[in-house]
Amino acid sequence: MAVAKELTDLKLQIRVADGTTSAGAAKIKSLSYSNIKLDATDQELMDAGKAIVGITNYLLSGIRCVQTHDMVDEA
Repeated sequence: MAVAKELTDLKLQIRVADGTTSAGAAKIKSLSYSNIKLDATDQELMDAGKAIVGITNYLLSGIRCVQTHDMVDEA
C-alpha cells in the first residue's frame, strides 16, 4: 500500500550567534516563526531569514525550514 503525505505546517527557524558560553563556545539562539505560507519557496524562506537577521544585532548561524506532514494510506 502506498503512502501519501500532505504538508500541513511550515515553520522558519533562524539560528543566530548569541555570545559565548563560559567555556568559550558559541552560544546559538533559535528565532522561530510559524504560520508560514505552505507554498513559500526555499528562496523566499532564505531571503526572509536573511532579512530578519539583517534588522537585528545577531550574526546568522543558519536557517532551517521545519515541515509537518499528515500521512495517510492511499487506496
